[in-house]
Amino acid sequence: MKKSIYFIFILAFISALAVSKGSFAVKHQVMVGNFFFNPSSLNVYVGDTIRWVLSAGGHTTTSTPGAIPAGAASWDSPINSSNTSFEYKVTVAGSYAYVCTPHAPGMAGTFTASVFTPTLSVSPSNRSVTSSAGTTSFTVSSNSSWTTGSNASWCTVTTGGSGNGSISTTYSENTSFSSRVATITVTVAGLPAQTVTVTQDAAAPLLTVGPSNQNVAALAGTTSFNVTSNTSWTVSSSAAWCTVNSSGSGNATITASFTTNAINAIRIATLTVTVTGLTPQTVTVTQAASTVGVSEQSFTDLQVYPNPTKGIFKFNTPGTRDQVLGVSIMDISGKTIFSKVCTGSEEYTMDLSLEPRGIYFIRINSGNTTQVRRIVLID
Repeated sequence: MKKSIYFIFILAFISALAVSKGSFAVKHQVMVGNFFFNPSSLNVYVGDTIRWVLSAGGHTTTSTPGAIPAGAASWDSPINSSNTSFEYKVTVAGSYAYVCTPHAPGMAGTFTASVFTPTLSVSPSNRSVTSSAGTTSFTVSSNSSWTTGSNASWCTVTTGGSGNGSISTTYSENTSFSSRVATITVTVAGLPAQTVTVTQDAAAPLLTVGPSNQNVAALAGTTSFNVTSNTSWTVSSSAAWCTVNSSGSGNATITASFTTNAINAIRIATLTVTVTGLTPQTVTVTQAASTVGVSEQSFTDLQVYPNPTKGIFKFNTPGTRDQVLGVSIMDISGKTIFSKVCTGSEEYTMDLSLEPRGIYFIRINSGNTTQVRRIVLID
């Protein structure tokens, strides 16, 4: 007797599980024993099957006339030692009543059949992830089997599932400087497909430039700097005497071309390398002073005054009244901003009032002699 009760319990439990999986065409077990159907009532879906199984005694499962939906097939089957089971497939929605003919009306059962309506929801609508490789997931709520797919090779997903579950996504590292989006499609038969997305950040921009300085000779030439980056960059020079290629992308080389330094002073060009979203990096080209002519300290006969000056100053070259002097003024980068020929005097007046404040050089050629003086322009 105990074994019989245990058997009945197990079959009833299986039947309850079948009911909980109403999203699929399932088979519901009903145990038939002495004066009972267990369970005596069920909720099923059209397409499911009811299976009566003998537990003990001799019985029937017989549809009650007028108590089943119109269009549904009636049934009347013995459940005994010769016919231990009977199956009925539900094809029409509605309420059904049945009895065991020998033991009616006390031994009766019912089931209600509904048309199955699939459901599906997926959340969240988007997962934002970093540029590094990793995994993320989405939650699926459904009463049906579902399938998944991804439109991006860099983002793969589990192929599908059934009922409530989750979608696991695996994404590779994004080495690009642009963000990217993968669309994941979840499908249940009979419903519009639902889509969710994985949005992956762009790789962080990188920029290093080296060396920090290149020392070069006074004569014209070229030098170079190495750029390490994962994106596009631009470069500019602060000095007209030092020119560079204006832009590049990724790992590359900046070539700086410089003219001959004609003045007796070191000059420096600053190269600025820029990547959007990063602090610009600077490197320098330091060019040696000119070795042509006589150094500033070697001359005592050329006088420049006042120096510093607010703009107007004089220079005096004793003993040069009858000489032709070539006079030029250059800014700190070596660019000539003024030039003229002077003769007939030993003292001349110059005006830099309209020039920016800073350091300038006056260069005077007289025959085979070149003299240079530094001028400081102040407010």
